[in-house]
Amino acid sequence: MKAIDNMLTNQEAKYLLDLEKVLNDPTQIIDLRNKKNRLELISHEDPDYQFWLEITTNQKIILKTSIHHLESNSFIGLLRIDYKGGHHNPVDVKDTVPENLRQYADKWFAPTEPHMHIYVEGYKPLAWAIPLVETDFEIQDITDQSDLTDLIFNFASRINLKSQIEIQQALL
Repeated sequence: MKAIDNMLTNQEAKYLLDLEKVLNDPTQIIDLRNKKNRLELISHEDPDYQFWLEITTNQKIILKTSIHHLESNSFIGLLRIDYKGGHHNPVDVKDTVPENLRQYADKWFAPTEPHMHIYVEGYKPLAWAIPLVETDFEIQDITDQSDLTDLIFNFASRINLKSQIEIQQALL
């Protein structure tokens, strides 16, 4: 199952998200003192694919967590959760837009509205988002440092990451 011209179908994106993944380096530690942590993931189920799991924190965007599918020298965003980041969904609704996203066409997400970006075929990666409250994702908001650990573990579960993750907490 290979994407052509760096575009995926919605089914291919779901396949990639559902693949069991492990850390390429099982000793890697997520250090929340860093503004960005990038973990390389691989799948033993389908070794043709590689992934990044990225965790970005800064003063403006408290937390952005994303997974990208790597294809040769490029990458395609598959799923991202933003807390404290604004976003505007596309206005046009193609046939490839899933039913649950259609009502959010042309929606502006204020930085105070956590949302989940989802890959949609026919759009630039992660152009579409849905309010986090409309998903079954457990961590609906980040209110303190301990929420970051829960977020990372929940996101890892959502993308089918089977490796145990070690997290170095930031000192406040």
